[in-house]
Amino acid sequence: MTDRAQPTASRPRHMWGRLLVLLVPVTILGVWLKLVRIRAFYPGSSLFDVAAKTSSDLAFGLAWLLLWLVACQLARGALRVVLFYLAHVATLVVNLVIVVNHEYMMRTGGPVTWDYFVTVFEQFGEYAEVLATQATAESTALLIGVAIGVFVMPLLVGWAVERLLRRPGRWTRRLAVVGAVALLATSVWSAPTVSAAFALASPVQIAMGEVREALAYPESLADDVNPQPEETRIVPREGERQKNVVVITLESHRATSTLPDTGQPVTPVLDALADSSIMPERGYSVLPHTSKALTAVYCGIAPPLDMLNSEADSGSLPARCLPELFAEQGYATGFFQTATERFERRRGTAANLGFDDFMAVDTMNTLGYHKANYFGYEDDIMLPPQRTWLKQHRDQPFLLGMLTVTGHHDYVLKGYEPIDFVDDPLLNRYLNAIHYQDRFVGKVLDMFKELGLYDDTVFVITGDHGEGFGEHRVYQHDNTIYEEGLRIPYLVIDPSRAGRLINGPVSQLAVLPTMVDAAGFDLVSVDEYYPSLLSGEPQPPALATCYARGRCAATMEGDMKVIHHFGDRRDEVYNLVEDPHELNDLAAQTDGAWLREQVDKTLAWYLNWEHRYQAYRDS
Repeated sequence: MTDRAQPTASRPRHMWGRLLVLLVPVTILGVWLKLVRIRAFYPGSSLFDVAAKTSSDLAFGLAWLLLWLVACQLARGALRVVLFYLAHVATLVVNLVIVVNHEYMMRTGGPVTWDYFVTVFEQFGEYAEVLATQATAESTALLIGVAIGVFVMPLLVGWAVERLLRRPGRWTRRLAVVGAVALLATSVWSAPTVSAAFALASPVQIAMGEVREALAYPESLADDVNPQPEETRIVPREGERQKNVVVITLESHRATSTLPDTGQPVTPVLDALADSSIMPERGYSVLPHTSKALTAVYCGIAPPLDMLNSEADSGSLPARCLPELFAEQGYATGFFQTATERFERRRGTAANLGFDDFMAVDTMNTLGYHKANYFGYEDDIMLPPQRTWLKQHRDQPFLLGMLTVTGHHDYVLKGYEPIDFVDDPLLNRYLNAIHYQDRFVGKVLDMFKELGLYDDTVFVITGDHGEGFGEHRVYQHDNTIYEEGLRIPYLVIDPSRAGRLINGPVSQLAVLPTMVDAAGFDLVSVDEYYPSLLSGEPQPPALATCYARGRCAATMEGDMKVIHHFGDRRDEVYNLVEDPHELNDLAAQTDGAWLREQVDKTLAWYLNWEHRYQAYRDS
């Protein structure tokens, strides 16, 4: 590529050999880690499928190599030196992105996004412990390998590689420029049958994800919506005794109907309560992320559709939520959680929802209790302070909210002999965690009976979201749009009412009107809410969206479910009555106009809520 002269001010020593040793591993790393993911998520793939899924990594790696070689070849003087060292910095960043995206995908099944990087950077103190627990020998070795590949190997073997090089001719340089551009363009292609988020090279996927998000929601579908939360209130019904309200939110607790066959019942307490509860045939989370789900449950509105945790910002919610509405009627309001309050500013969220009292595990007595995961302690730890709080407020009506944590990843509850529900060790740990949460529900109800408060209280027991274990190549919950991520327990217990089953899907957004109704109040508002489950009115379709904007969304109406993937791959259609585990995609047999109508309905819902939040916050 050049003569082997001594280094000059315009060319570092063995520059071309060092550049090749620096840049070639980008291709190797990208293709190698993609092959690892193919083996994990698509075992038994044909040679054609493997080629389709690795072509972007190969094209991007070669384009990256040619772009830097051409840039340094064309540059002169000090600019060439700057580009040489800039190539090292840029390659370090690209390799880190490839490794981080690989590790993230192996744990969640989905790709990392630019918003995720921004969120972690801005809230690093909250995420540090989570990230530390996810470090493995493999991830550490990969990061060390990247550092060695960028800072050490070019110096060690660059001289040997340079001895094999020849100076390129003019046509060679021109072909290199054309080749680099063509390869870079090729790297954005993915086969229509393959998820682009999986198939695209990691840096390309992040860039294209931003483009896809920008085009995801046609503004023409939105309506002008101006919320008027100040007009919302609850009014006691004459001649009816008002009741206490308890909301039990179970962390990462998917509906047992979405589980595989188990050796014994996982949730015997909830199973026993079903016959005496008012419950939907299928209950759904609005957005499978805890703080978002809490907003939906307590406020009856879609949560802020962002990754900024803005629900914790004072005055950010365009609604008056259950705690505020009940406090206005003389209710004491308190919220307890067994997770630390530091993550996602939960104290701020609770205050923004309207709770007067808030207690997280940070101020609870941990003696005799075990850590449940990196976020907190086993849920029994909040029973004593709850009992104290109830005794303090037993002479007035109250709203008590609680959030468990035992069901959250990484499911490492100690001090309990595990039950063998299934053979898969990770899933079995999770099932033991939700079995614990089920037992906790029983203890809460027993506590109310012991205190003589049970008959005067209405309860709602629900999950914030579910949890995926690879049933559809997705793990955990944030972007698990399938039934294992969205379907949740949803039981309303009113000791004065008989249990009954509500047909079809029901959203978390029905919790607020239902609890207002069950407690003996009428909800008065100019804003639109879902009907109470006690009203007998038909429920609207249940709509849901993933945590990442423009990633996935779903509409559940009647027996049918439509999943929209925003162009990442083909949309999906399922009949949930005939196919509850979503194994038979009916999209190819579905009328295109109907499918488009369902997708537009979901997009309009999303846009209207974005506009509602923006209008309220700008007012």
